[in-house]
Amino acid sequence: MIKSEERKKEKEKKITIAALSSFEEKGIEATSIRDIMNRTDLGLGTFYLYFRDKKDLEEKIVLDIMTELIVSAEAKCKGDDSKKRLISFFDYIIDHLIKNPLELKIISNNLNWALYAKVENDNRFKEAENSLNFILNKFEDLFPAILSDQEKLFILSLSINIVLFTSESALMEDSILSVEDMKPVLYKIVDRIFR
Repeated sequence: MIKSEERKKEKEKKITIAALSSFEEKGIEATSIRDIMNRTDLGLGTFYLYFRDKKDLEEKIVLDIMTELIVSAEAKCKGDDSKKRLISFFDYIIDHLIKNPLELKIISNNLNWALYAKVENDNRFKEAENSLNFILNKFEDLFPAILSDQEKLFILSLSINIVLFTSESALMEDSILSVEDMKPVLYKIVDRIFR
């Protein structure tokens, strides 16, 4: 039983790695499922044992990246109070995404409120749900006590989307400001959100 689970995870990882490689080379939109599977030693039909379609695969990749990024960012947080730690958390995420533009693009294309809802309602995404709850708990004191967990998650997701937009803007060819110029403004906005 354990070996079959390990093999299943191994095949899923092969598909994910092949997808990222194809996205990097051909672009996300131009990559087909056949392109992805041609980069593995697996048959085309194997894809559908793990994912419904390419969008499902992209969402899984996003959740894997975000889960890893959230845990890494939280571990690197600096500061004595929660607000300073949150800014340090976002700072780490921005720096990581600027260095990894493909990850930024995949996340930006797929991270939305519908995906957050899937995380809460789909057992395949338990790890991502645990990461979101982990972050909500870490920054619990920044939220008014009257807010529900759903409202807190919505505020956190809006904040993350602002961070993503800032990162994308900094990478645009015709960007007037660098990411370092944008960060102080972003952090003023974050400060206001979490007053």
